[in-house]
Amino acid sequence: MKQTRRTMLRGVGGAVICLPALECFGELADENLPPVRFGAMFMPNGVNPPDWVPKGVGEGFELSPILAPLKNHRSNITVVSNLMNEAASSDHIRLTSAFLCGQNHVGQKSEASIDHLIAKKIGAGSRVPHLRLGTEPPRAQGYLTCSNVSWNENNVLLAPELNPRVAFDRMFRDFNSPEARRKAQSQRSILDAVLSRSKSFSRDLSAYDKQKMDQYFSSIRELEEQLDKIITPPTKAAGGWTPSLSANKTMAYRPPEEVPDNAEEYMDALIDIMILGMWSDTTRVTTLMMGHGLSRKNFAFLDGVNNDHHVTSHHRNNPQLLKEYEIICRWHVQRLQRMMDKMALIDEGGSSLLDNSLMLFGAGMSQGNTHSGSNIPILLAGKAGGAMKTGRHLSTPTNTQHSNFLLSVLQTMGVDRERFGKSTGTVDLS
Repeated sequence: MKQTRRTMLRGVGGAVICLPALECFGELADENLPPVRFGAMFMPNGVNPPDWVPKGVGEGFELSPILAPLKNHRSNITVVSNLMNEAASSDHIRLTSAFLCGQNHVGQKSEASIDHLIAKKIGAGSRVPHLRLGTEPPRAQGYLTCSNVSWNENNVLLAPELNPRVAFDRMFRDFNSPEARRKAQSQRSILDAVLSRSKSFSRDLSAYDKQKMDQYFSSIRELEEQLDKIITPPTKAAGGWTPSLSANKTMAYRPPEEVPDNAEEYMDALIDIMILGMWSDTTRVTTLMMGHGLSRKNFAFLDGVNNDHHVTSHHRNNPQLLKEYEIICRWHVQRLQRMMDKMALIDEGGSSLLDNSLMLFGAGMSQGNTHSGSNIPILLAGKAGGAMKTGRHLSTPTNTQHSNFLLSVLQTMGVDRERFGKSTGTVDLS
């Protein structure tokens, strides 16, 4: 009997990858199904929990003031409450670096972030395996850990691109240009020569130096794969599915050279690039830092706001600052709402890009006023191709490890892991 799409996704765990046939599981896959994409959106400085947490649990929940912009997408979201990130009391730096890792990176080696692990699983066939974007440079050298949520297995931060034009060009410009292919072929030849010499050199190295060289070889291999995709660009997605937007038809959407001065235009330009990347199957994994973890972005352009983001987060229960804090947090949710609006309109053969995506939105910090890691604001948007049951508020037991949730997201996206970070179990997302 032919499996339903939902059964297939849930049954094999990895069906989010668009394979010609899942022979190893003894099941037949529909080759024309679009792939599932993953996105993460980090919101800095936390929230005031009473303004975020919905009233009611399960399907009968009521959207909070901050989440109110998502009223038309209520059936497409899953809000998850009572997750504890790191510790009940922590700081911006630790809570930011643990957002997608389950453990912080301050003075210790932590997990690779889930966006990186998911990209390794489902992004290998994409021209850009993992698109990382951001809106703010680090405040200072000592705060680099707070300016990043993506990390690899070697504890190396994977920095976001801040310029919309540069990010766009890395994905799309000269996608099929003969000049670009010639240049890539030349770079590929140089890499081959460097790799050959390096392997010969590494024979007499110490164990520590060999480990470093292995990391070096790994980075070269990643670059090789990127160049190969320029030399021989993919003509269609794996499994026979073809995106409705061709990557070489995207130049009409190219952003202006200058970074927009307007914060809303800037953020929306980056979000549009994320959508284009997923729509054209140029990337299947995207990450957006809507601000670094200590963001002091000025939101005086919003009615009712007179202070920067960080000041309002340390409101000390001042009614005016609490109101400003709520307005700023709702503005971030409105960016997600706009993204969902657009993704819902992109048809992929009877389902939408939103249906075929899983977007993680939230913050690593709960109460900015106290640097609390308890009950952090987290929601998932999209149905992950049918693997997610949406339209719910999941209230987990108090202080459930955030790592449990992250492990569940990994498993939903087909990454085979039994533990992650500080996980003690999983959160049922199906």
